[in-house]
Amino acid sequence: MLKGINSQVSADLLGILASMGHGDELIICDRNFPGISNATRVVNYRATDVATVLSLVLELFPVDTFVEEPLVRMQVVGDPHQVTDGQKKIHALAQKLEGREFSMGSIPREAFYERAAKAYATIITSDDQPYQCFVLVKGVL
Repeated sequence: MLKGINSQVSADLLGILASMGHGDELIICDRNFPGISNATRVVNYRATDVATVLSLVLELFPVDTFVEEPLVRMQVVGDPHQVTDGQKKIHALAQKLEGREFSMGSIPREAFYERAAKAYATIITSDDQPYQCFVLVKGVL
């Protein structure tokens, strides 16, 4: 137990966030993403949705200001320009918690998988909304 840290932040998550450096990428994904087979470091938040995990992460994690799109979504297969309601909510929440506006990028599903395989860590949630898979780039304090 530590003072000042939300009790929902697991020791595993805290360790990963503290170990990450500027520009490192964190994947926050829904229950359908193959996180275990596609990641080096995995934190399971199986009883939680993406919005809750994002809120926990952004209490501790600065979003990068050096890149144009520090939040990147997985594109909808067959309709890459469609932004789901869930994706819009995550973008709005990230901006609110960060206290500034920034663009949300998008990449095709297979490119997302490739990027996720190179990310520092992946957080797997039980979110059942489609296309709730995001890359978040860590900034500096």
